[in-house]
Amino acid sequence: MTGLCYNHGMRIAEMGEFGLISKIAALIDEKGDRQSPAYRDLLLGIGDDAAAWKSPGGTELITTDILVEEVHFDFAYTGWKDLGWKSMAINISDINSMGGRPRYALVSLALPGRGEVSDVLDLYHGILEISNIYGVTVAGGNISASDKVVINITLTGLAEGNMMTRSSAQPGDLVAVFGFPGLAAAGRKALSQYLNLDADALQLFKNAHLRPAPDFNGGPLMARLGVKTAIDISDGLAADLTHICTASKVAAILHLNNLPVHPLLKKYFDRDSLKMSLAGGEDYELLFTAAPDIMNRVDAAFDPAPVIIGEITAGEPYALSLLDEGRNPVHIDFSGWDHYKYHD
Repeated sequence: MTGLCYNHGMRIAEMGEFGLISKIAALIDEKGDRQSPAYRDLLLGIGDDAAAWKSPGGTELITTDILVEEVHFDFAYTGWKDLGWKSMAINISDINSMGGRPRYALVSLALPGRGEVSDVLDLYHGILEISNIYGVTVAGGNISASDKVVINITLTGLAEGNMMTRSSAQPGDLVAVFGFPGLAAAGRKALSQYLNLDADALQLFKNAHLRPAPDFNGGPLMARLGVKTAIDISDGLAADLTHICTASKVAAILHLNNLPVHPLLKKYFDRDSLKMSLAGGEDYELLFTAAPDIMNRVDAAFDPAPVIIGEITAGEPYALSLLDEGRNPVHIDFSGWDHYKYHD
C-alpha cells in the first residue's frame, strides 16, 4: 500500500489518540472516494469540532447505531474488516428504509489501549469499502478509552422525495419483504456454536451475519413508486412488523406458508428455521406495506421481486396474527432482539 505506514505491532496506547486520528485521516484521504458528490460538498471534515456540509435541498436524515463487544459481536469469529463493514451497513440500512440516500458519517470508537493500531485501520478499511459503494463520506468522529471495543456511527442522509415511515400503514395494505429473513441468525448460530456445515451454507450464513449486503439503493426507488411504510429488519421480521402496527395503530396478519425461508436454512435448522426467519433479526432487508396497486408497481420494478407475506387490518395495535396454510392460528415466540434479555 502506498503513502501510509501502518506501524504493525504498535499499540494504540503507544501511538495515542491524536496520532491514531492522523493515521485514520491519512487512510481516508488515500482510500476515500474523492469523486463522490458528498465529498465535493464537504466544507469541514476531520480536524474541527464539527463537520459541515452544503445541503442540496430535500429532506435531510440522520441515524446512529452502536456495536458493543460481547453484546453485538465476538472477536472469536468476527474480523476487524467485517466489523467495519457491518457497523456502516446497519446505518445505511436505516437511511435506505426511510427512502433516503446516505451522505456523511461520524465514527466514534471506544478502544482498549492494549489493542493494535493495525486492527483499527483494518476496521476503517471495512467502513470505507461499503462507504465507497454507497457514496458515503466519513467526515469525522471521536475516540475514547474503554475496556471493550465500542463502535458508534452517526450517518446523515437525504430523501429527495417522500419519506417512508413506520406510521403510515393502512388497513387493506399488503405486507411484503425482500430477501430471506433468518440467514443472519443462522450465521450467528453457526459461527458461535462451530456448527459443521458444508462450505456453501457456511459462507451464505457467515456473510449474512458479518457482512450484510442487501441492495441499499432500493429505498429511494420504492418511495418514488409510492410506498409510504417501510422498516429494515433489525429486531426480527415479526417484531419489526409489530413496530409498524404500533406506530400506525393497525393490526396485521402474517401467512406463514408465504414466508420466504431459504432452502439451506430449512436443511440445516429444520423446525427452528421458521422461528429464525420470524425472530432472528439483523437481516437488514426491507419489510414494507403498500396498497395493492402500489405493490404491483414495486413487483414490476425489482428483480428479484419482494414476497407478499400478509396484510394490514383494522384492529388493536400490537396485534399480529400468525396463520398457517389453512388459516389456523399459530403460536410462536417472535419477541425478537432485546439487549437486556438472554439470546441463544
